[in-house]
Amino acid sequence: MNPAKRETWLQRACGDDESHRAEVARLSNQEEGADSEGGGSFTESMSTYLDTTANWIPRGDNRRSHGDRQVEHGGALADRFAPQPAIAFVAHSQPSFESRPVLQQRLFGLTIVCMLMVGMTLFWKSVVLWEPDANDLIPYTIVLLVQGGIAIYLSRARPVSSSVLKVLELGVMGLVAAAFAFTQYQGMLHLSLHGDPLRAQHVLNHRVHVAAVLILSYGIYAPKGRWHTALVVGPLAILPSAVLLALFLRYPQAMWWLVRVTTAHGSSPLEVFGLDVLVLLMLAVVSASGAHTISRLRRQVKEARQYGQYHLLRRLGAGGMGEVYLAEHQLLKRPCALKLIRPGIESGLDALARFEREVRLTATLSHPNTVEIYDYGRTEDGTYYYVMEYLQGLSLAELVEQYGPLPPGRVVYLLRQVCGALLEAHAAGLIHRDIKPSNIFASRRGGLYDVAKLFDFGLVRPLTRSVSSQVSTEGQVLGTPLFMSPEQAERDRVIDGRSDIYSLGGVAYYLLTGRPPFDEEEGLRLMIAIARDPVVPPSQVHSGIPRDLERVVLRCLAKDATERFPDAESLERALGECVCTAEWNQDHAARWWRSRGSVHSS
Repeated sequence: MNPAKRETWLQRACGDDESHRAEVARLSNQEEGADSEGGGSFTESMSTYLDTTANWIPRGDNRRSHGDRQVEHGGALADRFAPQPAIAFVAHSQPSFESRPVLQQRLFGLTIVCMLMVGMTLFWKSVVLWEPDANDLIPYTIVLLVQGGIAIYLSRARPVSSSVLKVLELGVMGLVAAAFAFTQYQGMLHLSLHGDPLRAQHVLNHRVHVAAVLILSYGIYAPKGRWHTALVVGPLAILPSAVLLALFLRYPQAMWWLVRVTTAHGSSPLEVFGLDVLVLLMLAVVSASGAHTISRLRRQVKEARQYGQYHLLRRLGAGGMGEVYLAEHQLLKRPCALKLIRPGIESGLDALARFEREVRLTATLSHPNTVEIYDYGRTEDGTYYYVMEYLQGLSLAELVEQYGPLPPGRVVYLLRQVCGALLEAHAAGLIHRDIKPSNIFASRRGGLYDVAKLFDFGLVRPLTRSVSSQVSTEGQVLGTPLFMSPEQAERDRVIDGRSDIYSLGGVAYYLLTGRPPFDEEEGLRLMIAIARDPVVPPSQVHSGIPRDLERVVLRCLAKDATERFPDAESLERALGECVCTAEWNQDHAARWWRSRGSVHSS
């Protein structure tokens, strides 16, 4: 929107709430300042802001709006463990088994091969053949210098973005192809005009050989999907013949020797020179198929790799930030869940320090309803990983998706356990900030069913500011908008444990009704609604919700933090006093799970 139109819209959307209108206007002006310096638009920045810091996915994206479900069955699992501030999510990143440092290293190898080809051609012409025409050497010299610069750029330790890698990849191949095509055109034309068809034919044969080497090199060093590879090597296969055809059409008299040479032996130009095209096209097919095979083998090798003492068995799920695998400790033979986090734009000491801090903060928590972390580390290619207990069951988001709203007694049974996990975290001075249905797991542990496990302490922050500002980014809006508290939407407001109380109330609302408290499709409208609009009582959305439980949920969702339960202990006590508490226990949970047969794993 232009500024005038946006101001009108904001006044209508925010109503009488001047503070929210002023805050959004401030963000708008800030983004417009970034735009003038080359940044993205306000809409793009707000979208990125919500997607990356809040992990929110709009409904129009054909994915569930309640959280971070990226793929069918297992998407919520994949993002459940992710410490988002530690490793930045990169949209449209490379396939998860191909980290960017590996792609950069392979492109460096392809560049070196192309430099060797150009360098050897330059050596052959200038030293062995002793080409008298220096102009013929200029294209090769320019290409060699440019590719040398690209090789130096790729050899640096700092990772290169995926978009730059794509441009460099096309540039490396395009430069070599263009140089050889240009010199083929010039060389064959010069020799044909001077009546030397034999040497002109040698030039063509040389370009066919060069095209064959380029096709095979690309399939080895830059394996992608077969169609991606075919789009690159296909033009390379027809390039020598295309240059020959262009010469014949442009200079038919000078190139008439093509017809004379072939007809003298009782054949046609198509029979003689068409064979070169056919051979190169066959090589292109082999290169594309080989690239697909190499990619598949690399995926299998990646999945079979050892991460420290952990051996990957099978993939459990995948999402925006990485993959989750069932793994086994080599010595203890204990099953565990290993989360791989693909490298992002942040890599280095700062990212590693943040990653370690998030894992250590979670590891300090020992409550039985908090996920247990065993280990963490970083591989040579920049992949972060951490290991946690392996669970069987479903996330609360998956429970509602598959079976609809839960009985009130079961909701109380699960949330009372989560209150215990929050009580320990808050007592340790930590707040979660991203409580949502996909971050709570109903598991089977030690013969017990419906054991709640709280995941993803990646957004956790200490209540004190003792952590270095270089390690922790303060002042960000963190959390999933559908379940975030009103105070999380404003940077200057103090956030404490009551923010988690609000989010847990939002989870309760979702479990009872099958929808979040606010269901706006547009992100800014959603945040304004959370901060301003009253919550529709859950009994008006779904029948059969007890009044006492509804009062507890609505108190959790109070706009003013002082009107909520002061801590997780008082909330747990209020839930325990609800009449429906007696409607669900271990016997009910065991019967429910056994009636469903198999139990999902995480």
